[in-house]
Amino acid sequence: MTPFFTVVIPTYNRSRMAAAAALSVLDQIEGDFQCLVVDDGSTDDTPRVLAALPKDERLHVIRMYKNLGQHSCRNLAIRLSHARFVTFLDSDDVYLPGRLAAFKDAARRRPEAGFWFSNAYVHRYGRVVGRLFHPDRAIPQGRVPGCYAVGDRWLPYVTTNVAIRRDAFDRFGAFREDLRILEDTELYARMLAGGLEVGSIAEPLAVRVLHASQITRDHERDFREALIALQSSGAQGEVLARLREALVLEVATYLWKELEPERAREFLRAELGEAGPWAFGPGRGLYWKTFLPAKALAAAKALRRSYLRARFAPGLAPGEFTAACRALESLRGRAACL
Repeated sequence: MTPFFTVVIPTYNRSRMAAAAALSVLDQIEGDFQCLVVDDGSTDDTPRVLAALPKDERLHVIRMYKNLGQHSCRNLAIRLSHARFVTFLDSDDVYLPGRLAAFKDAARRRPEAGFWFSNAYVHRYGRVVGRLFHPDRAIPQGRVPGCYAVGDRWLPYVTTNVAIRRDAFDRFGAFREDLRILEDTELYARMLAGGLEVGSIAEPLAVRVLHASQITRDHERDFREALIALQSSGAQGEVLARLREALVLEVATYLWKELEPERAREFLRAELGEAGPWAFGPGRGLYWKTFLPAKALAAAKALRRSYLRARFAPGLAPGEFTAACRALESLRGRAACL
């Protein structure tokens, strides 16, 4: 029988995290799915831990003997899928129990939409500290320009929260395997530019985990890949120029937040020129912030981390945040016993 969903979990050397992610899929109240966990040539105990997961005919572990990257893992799973929708879960994140049920209900109510994404709780510093976007935020729906997939100005998605109609991959192709980190953005820009309609769910249906062991970001390379995504989106002329400037400011902000103010300043100058918008427009404040010493930025960052840990500690955090954190901790506890 053809399932409604194929859930794709690529993983590499994240044995317990991947196990927790898989358990969160098996815990779904909507059972019409297959789950493909693709072990991307892990060298730790991932194969043993995944083999110890509960036996379930909906769960399939695929072992790759060479590390090829998450895009290759996702493409393999897509080729194996015959479901109505393909949906993704990064191996360091987890679904909440109603995730698939909510997506299935939304897809049935709006069958014309082929690109769905939901909200999520954000877990950082051992706490759930917020959501990806405010539930009241106005999100564009239906047919939108391809450039809406680039950045979170219009569509605040992450791939863990995305579900795409399976036939869209036949129409628009798969993830580009020559890109390192923004292969998902490039694909979604291509799909939206081709007319795939968007639907969004304001309810947080997953826990997005931010941690130090995630893929090291090369923000300047990300910028180059984002420009490729913009090209795939069909943006041209003044629209393309404005979007490029916005990306420059976004990348410079990331560099500044990662305690590299000099690199941020030089990036602004190199990409926008001496008389660029950073000097007189929206980037002016950011430019002057780059003159703050890295030690001062580090102190401010440490202070913010302490504040978030205190503000969202058990007993002080909103009840829904505490419940999401406990759900994550419970899944991690079960995974640790495998």
